[in-house]
Amino acid sequence: MAKKNLKHTKASEIKAASTLQRLFYWVIIPLLFTTAVLLIIAHLLNVNVFEKAKEWTSGTAQSTNEKVLNENDAKENAKQTVELKAQIKEKEAQIAQLQGQIEDSKNEKSKLVIEQDRLIAEIDKLEKGKVETQKEFSSIVSTFEKMTPKAAAPVIINMSDSEAIKILASLKPETLAKVLEKMPAKDAARYTVLLAK
Repeated sequence: MAKKNLKHTKASEIKAASTLQRLFYWVIIPLLFTTAVLLIIAHLLNVNVFEKAKEWTSGTAQSTNEKVLNENDAKENAKQTVELKAQIKEKEAQIAQLQGQIEDSKNEKSKLVIEQDRLIAEIDKLEKGKVETQKEFSSIVSTFEKMTPKAAAPVIINMSDSEAIKILASLKPETLAKVLEKMPAKDAARYTVLLAK
């Protein structure tokens, strides 16, 4: 049985050795040969392979550093972009608010202009009415001036005190005296007191 195990162990070793030999013959030797040929060609072309390797490794390190710096710059730029976008939104909100206030002011101004126009029209209407009322009142006073004092006194007594005083105050002093003379003493005294006020 020991012989059998020994044979089996030797067979495994031979098999492992033959796999290693194949790897050596098929991969490592051709790789070494190719490397030697490339070094000879580089030497003939005056290319220093070792310097190129240093440049390549330092370039890789620099590009790695540049990538890190670029990533940091990108993060910083992204942060600034977010901040600027937030500021822009805030400014846009302020602009919208101001535009709303401007619109409100315009609307308020329009309402005030309309109200002003309405008030001006009403003032004109009142002034025209005042002029007409003054004309009518002047006509009434003129009528009382033309009436005899005896006819005018009872009409005035039957009026409200405010209307009567208004008419009596507008009469000429001579006509007023004659009209008061034709009134009962009690009424004449009352109107005289009211006129004095």
